[in-house]
Amino acid sequence: MGYFEWVLVMFVCGMANFFIALSALKKFLAINSGIDSLSNLENLKEMVRKQMYQALLAIVFFGGMGVLGCIGIITGRLNSTQFVLFLLLNGIVWAAGKSCKSIEQRAQNLPVSDPNLSDEYKSVCRTWIRKPFPDF
Repeated sequence: MGYFEWVLVMFVCGMANFFIALSALKKFLAINSGIDSLSNLENLKEMVRKQMYQALLAIVFFGGMGVLGCIGIITGRLNSTQFVLFLLLNGIVWAAGKSCKSIEQRAQNLPVSDPNLSDEYKSVCRTWIRKPFPDF
C-alpha cells in the first residue's frame, strides 16, 4: 500500500467514527427532548462517555492523517494531485465537524425540569466540553 493510501485509510476510519458518534447523538436527542428524570441523566452520561472516547479516537485518526500528510508534503511523498486531495480531505473533516456542532450544542442545552438534576447535568456538559476523559 502506498503512502497516500494510508492517509485515505486514516480519513475513512475517522469519518466512520464521526458518523457513528453523530448517529448516537441524534438517537439520544430523538429519544430525550429534555432531562426530566434520573434515567434521562444516566442515558446522557452513557452517551457523553462514548462521545468523549470517540473524540479521542477522532484525534488519533484525523491527527494521524494530518501528520502523515504533512510528512508526505515535506518529504515529497505526495505529488501535487495528492496534496490537493489531502487539502480537500481536511476541508471535509472541518466542514463535517462544523456542521454537527449545533447538534452537540443542542444536547448540551437541554431543558432540565427537575432542579435536583440541573447541577449534575451542567457538570456532565462542562466535562464534555472541557476535559478529555469523563469524570462522572
